[in-house]
Amino acid sequence: MDWGRTKLERFLKERKISEKEQHPGNEIVDKLAKAALNRASCSGKLICWSDLKPQVNAYIHIVWQENWDAEGTNKLHQVLPNLGEDLSKRGEGAGRKQETVMCRLRVGHTWLTQSYLLKMCNSLFAAYDSLYSFRHSLIECPDFQVTRRKYFSITDLYRLFREVNPPRIVGYLKELGVYRNI
Repeated sequence: MDWGRTKLERFLKERKISEKEQHPGNEIVDKLAKAALNRASCSGKLICWSDLKPQVNAYIHIVWQENWDAEGTNKLHQVLPNLGEDLSKRGEGAGRKQETVMCRLRVGHTWLTQSYLLKMCNSLFAAYDSLYSFRHSLIECPDFQVTRRKYFSITDLYRLFREVNPPRIVGYLKELGVYRNI
């Protein structure tokens, strides 16, 4: 238990030195803090771990977000740039199949794309020279532009999964004839 207290005292001492360097004139605050530490009611009490839990969680989230942002080849970053967001909004009458389809689209892991990558023989993708992804059919493909505009007119995946209701995306996929193969 003394280890935690000494570590905390060292942290506070380092913090106090750096604050003095940045803000000279905090002598009154320092005196009040020392007086509070010397009071009998404060001495000998340890900090409960649950009091530090929110700060630890916030720090972990910041480090996680920094690692996420630093990842150069992360395909998911364009769909979910901020970790911790909930993208699983449901439409009316959304069932398990619709939720699964929406999740697979966000992740980019569908049966069609994986079978094309593994077998390279799916006739649906034969017309495309570049590596096919659902980003292409959802956002870019000029062949599907008329159909796409009936359901949405958004031009990036980030906004698509936040602003368009899932039933509209599912309706678009059904009209293309690919909903069952996701």
